[in-house]
Amino acid sequence: MPEEKEVNEAREGKKKSPLKMVIMLVIVAMVGFMAYTYLQKSGILGKQNPSDTQKTKVKEEVIYVFEGNFLVNLVDEDTPRYLKFVLGVSLSDKKLENEIKKKSVELRDAIILTASAQSFEELTKPEGKEHLKKLIIERMNGILTTGKVEKVYFLDFVIQ
Repeated sequence: MPEEKEVNEAREGKKKSPLKMVIMLVIVAMVGFMAYTYLQKSGILGKQNPSDTQKTKVKEEVIYVFEGNFLVNLVDEDTPRYLKFVLGVSLSDKKLENEIKKKSVELRDAIILTASAQSFEELTKPEGKEHLKKLIIERMNGILTTGKVEKVYFLDFVIQ
């Protein structure tokens, strides 16, 4: 019978050791967390958080502002109307800036011809201004070869 007492005490000793159980749970939790982190970073579990890695680059917008302003007569026949504006453009590539400087005379001429074909009534509406922007983009992209104009910005826009 003394052997039975020793076996029972050994079993009770295992049951009475909560510290061992806590240590085992902590180890299992740490291994699980490390495995989860590894799988997430390797891309197996889904998309990475962009703040964690700087692999994704934000494209910086390149803006070119034409020197001076544009002053044109509008096509209104009954009353002489004038449009004065300052123009900035968003470029697809920084290299395009050099081409714009080289072709500035040709580009300014195209912009002036496009703007002077508009009427006062068209340009007083937001839709008319947006339409003029689209026309300017089309004309400029027809002249440029090393990249594209993506957006047009009016920095100053006065109709008289």
